[in-house]
Amino acid sequence: MIQLETELDDGTLTETVEKESCVIANPIHTSDITDKIDHGTGNESNVAPDRSLLTRSKGIVLMMSVSVVATVQGSIAFYLSTFPTGMFLIISGIYTFLFLSVLLSYHNLTLWNFSMKKWVASRVALAVLAAVCKTWSFQNLPIGDASALVFTAPLFTSVIARIFIGRKFTIVTVFALLSGIAGVCLITKPSFIFKDNTSEVPGYYKLVPLLAALSLGTSFIFQEKISSKVSPVTVSFYTAVLQVATGIGWSVYEGVYPLPECGLARYLLVVCGLCYTAGRICLNRALKYESAPTASILRNLDTAFAFIVQVAIFDKPAETLSVLGAVLIMMGTVSIALSKIFDVTFGIEF
Repeated sequence: MIQLETELDDGTLTETVEKESCVIANPIHTSDITDKIDHGTGNESNVAPDRSLLTRSKGIVLMMSVSVVATVQGSIAFYLSTFPTGMFLIISGIYTFLFLSVLLSYHNLTLWNFSMKKWVASRVALAVLAAVCKTWSFQNLPIGDASALVFTAPLFTSVIARIFIGRKFTIVTVFALLSGIAGVCLITKPSFIFKDNTSEVPGYYKLVPLLAALSLGTSFIFQEKISSKVSPVTVSFYTAVLQVATGIGWSVYEGVYPLPECGLARYLLVVCGLCYTAGRICLNRALKYESAPTASILRNLDTAFAFIVQVAIFDKPAETLSVLGAVLIMMGTVSIALSKIFDVTFGIEF
């Protein structure tokens, strides 16, 4: 209530008038606040994310695309396995650099004026460290051991996300995580599970693929943090630059600098550069729609797709355990997709 004192015409009397409080004529709508936050002009608040099925399915589709291009890239690396690793990183990285430069120019994106530079630098460094450790592991460990240990990344991602950002474990996350790891082990058949003593390596060698998994899992969390602030093309560009620098250092260490022969090898390296470009952009974009633990779990599709390619193209016999492993990985992916449908449609979160 507001009290108003008014003076009568003769100036000798006053009266008190009680009046209801005024209502703001132009109320502020929450959509206005949201728009300001999206464009960086307002204060951050807990604005509810878009929970539509189309939006929430984008992350799954993008991560499946990442696995497809990663399988193509891995198949090319397998075909060019005699080509030195350092030169492979340099040449494919240069092609990636060129493709991303075109995208940066086309979209008029900046390479300097963006926020969260320290987070971007950490994300790029972790991604390249993971790639180097992964490459070393596949060169110096049995393929099954390296694959099984590298693909423990979803476990590291889930644990780190739970400890540092409070991301809770759900039934579906745990099921997809366990089925994914089990599927990878059945396909790759690591010697420490299936007791194969034909290729002995020092035990500490196995710390390298675990470092790759830890770095990869942590980089996913960093990318989730910066995904709404920094363009995925910018992040991918700096990753390509560091990849080329790492390839140069690797080549200097190996002391070999051959160029690929004209013909199929060079065309395949161009395709590999395209795969790097598409894969990194899709991955960085996917983490805008999907949480880091879920995205990391979906990366297990790489193993299932690689198994399909080996059977279909490289004439590897399809063993029963490998088929079962691929089915388990697919089941984990399907369970994540179904959980999102139930969450959006019925409001039930598993």
